Amino acid sequence: MPKKVVAVIFEGGSPAHPVVRDLAAVRAAVVLDTITKLSSVAAVASIVLSTNYPALAAEARILGAIIHRPEGVFHYGRELQKIVRDTGAEAVISLGGAAAPYLTVAEYNVMADKLQQEQGIVITNNPQSADLTAFAPADAIFRIMPPAEDNGLATLLRDQAGLVRELLPHSLGVHFDLDTPTDALLMSLLPGNGPFVTAALQAQNWDTKRLMAALSRLAETHVEMGLIGRVSPQIMAHINSRTFVRLRVFSEERGMKALGRVERGQVRSLIGYFLETTGPEKFFSYLSQTCDVCFIDTRVIFAHSKLKVSEADRFLSDLGRYDEINDPYLREFTQAAAECAIPVILGGHSLVCGGMWAVVELLERPSPVSQSRFQPQSTQRRAKERKIEPSRPPK
Repeated sequence: MPKKVVAVIFEGGSPAHPVVRDLAAVRAAVVLDTITKLSSVAAVASIVLSTNYPALAAEARILGAIIHRPEGVFHYGRELQKIVRDTGAEAVISLGGAAAPYLTVAEYNVMADKLQQEQGIVITNNPQSADLTAFAPADAIFRIMPPAEDNGLATLLRDQAGLVRELLPHSLGVHFDLDTPTDALLMSLLPGNGPFVTAALQAQNWDTKRLMAALSRLAETHVEMGLIGRVSPQIMAHINSRTFVRLRVFSEERGMKALGRVERGQVRSLIGYFLETTGPEKFFSYLSQTCDVCFIDTRVIFAHSKLKVSEADRFLSDLGRYDEINDPYLREFTQAAAECAIPVILGGHSLVCGGMWAVVELLERPSPVSQSRFQPQSTQRRAKERKIEPSRPPK
């Protein structure tokens, strides 16, 4: 008898700043396209969306999703346990709302079929910090200490519930996820977006000039490419095998969230110490003398420096809009990056992970630097129909 495989998508928050709301709209579009794809997977019995966004819930319900509204302070593990209990799931595919926007129906089919055929297994897209985790049996979620966030679920299911961990085969779909505006910039250049994402991207007017300049430079021969942050060996191998760039990599603090190092204040970054010594302006001057293009996962630096910057400031930094940033140090850092003599692209872990898969794919296209799908401000009227407005958080 086939198992009841339930796909569970988590997406929510309380975005207040315009730049955060803009990204939330693109993330919501990813959710709707993902629900559409999962609806085509025969082995998936039902799709649950856990969200506090009423507009997103209404659209997802039209597509056939079951809506779960979290109550109180959100805790990922406890909400997942409740959903498993309420749905009677026998196997689970759990993913963040903007995870894996390019994962194909075929890849979902393989994952769901494996859950049907095997027991005592956990499948994930990242051994260090997963945002897509599939497992059977579903009741294994009750044999672990439920995690507050999804990043460590796969590791807990292996270590505490005894499931055998299996990694998904490498692909753009497996590795790419939408966490920051920089990821959305890359998506605006990539083919294969679903109809909801295409419409959401067309509603934005973010500046792609720096990213286009970086891709143009990388399309040349013998380019020095810098990667700083939580860079995996697989990413380095992928770039080396598919491009002619020369890599300069400084990788540190992989798994810092899943291992609890951020929460405990244990993050240590050599790049962070160097920045403290030189200051941002001199740091980026040195950087421009060592590579032609650089992609930086800034969250390691922020955690090292214990910067308590807002989500809005982080996103504005990713976009290079330093004049709008409130935090004085982050404003100085971002301005120095924006004015660097080479293209410097700022982002989070996703930039130096799935983002690099996207960069390689763009470089392999006949015309790697094509027209962005972002449109001028005047065309934003289409987005107003789909603006995501979360409910007010409890006081």
